[in-house]
Amino acid sequence: MDAYHKILSRIFEISGGKDSVDVDLVDLTKKEGYYPSIDDIAARLKGESWVTESRANVVRITHWGVAEAKKSGTARPDAARAIERDSRKLLSETRELSVVIEEFMAEPTKERFGPVTEKLALMESLAAGISKTM
Repeated sequence: MDAYHKILSRIFEISGGKDSVDVDLVDLTKKEGYYPSIDDIAARLKGESWVTESRANVVRITHWGVAEAKKSGTARPDAARAIERDSRKLLSETRELSVVIEEFMAEPTKERFGPVTEKLALMESLAAGISKTM
């Protein structure tokens, strides 16, 4: 998340998503450590119509700003969905691995062992992807 979206998300949190609440941008950028870039941040937020300026460096979030803050704040749920998807795939591959192992046990040959190592490699990459997403 870039600095603009961080500040927008904080404005959203402070205002509770209401467009009638004034938020002091100077105090907010000082608390978040972005005060040297306040002019650039204010210009970008106003340029995107995410906020309106009621007084100098006092802003109010707009309905577009609320929508963007909600959208940018959904990074974690997207990650949770990706983890769930990959976990389901991992579970499916685990079931397939058990079938491949049973086939190998019935006829222990080099050709039957190849799919076992392939499934294990795939499962390892899925587990690494889940770990990376977390």
